[in-house]
Amino acid sequence: MIRINLLPVKRKKKPKPIPGFIIATVIATVIVLVGVLFTYVNIKEEVKSLQARKASNEQKLQEMKKKLKALENYETLVKSVERKKGVILQLRKNQGVPVRLMDELSRNLPNGIWLKGLKVKGNLVDIEGYAFTNSDVVKYVNRLKKSSLFNSVYLAESKRKEISEGGTKEKIPVYNFKIKLGIRI
Repeated sequence: MIRINLLPVKRKKKPKPIPGFIIATVIATVIVLVGVLFTYVNIKEEVKSLQARKASNEQKLQEMKKKLKALENYETLVKSVERKKGVILQLRKNQGVPVRLMDELSRNLPNGIWLKGLKVKGNLVDIEGYAFTNSDVVKYVNRLKKSSLFNSVYLAESKRKEISEGGTKEKIPVYNFKIKLGIRI
């Protein structure tokens, strides 16, 4: 028996080809995604290496700060030693000055004068004392002016004063004087 089908048959339609711009867009999108992924991975690796480098540099910086502090301590120590050395050299240079000063002051001291105080500040000397007469004070100042150790001598003050001697009530008239002078070194 032969069969004949008179019913219309559904035919399969040929699929329409995908348009080229869609294929090109998909391929371009895939290429862009691969490129973005590649760039992302590269940037991530670079960030990791930069962070590791930063940590290393911070560690080196801390070490350098410690070395810098040690160097600063060394520099202050060197400056301190230099200052002390300068003081020692200055003292050595001037060690004979106090002896010469005392010798010159006592050698020129006339009778009737006694010294109460002596202050030395660098090249300046302040002398304070008592004398029985004002002419003794003037004589002492003139002798000091003639000395080769002193370069400027002047009488700053001379006042008459009465002092009591020991336990007695008797008052003795004296002259309280102050002399300022400069030392030649």
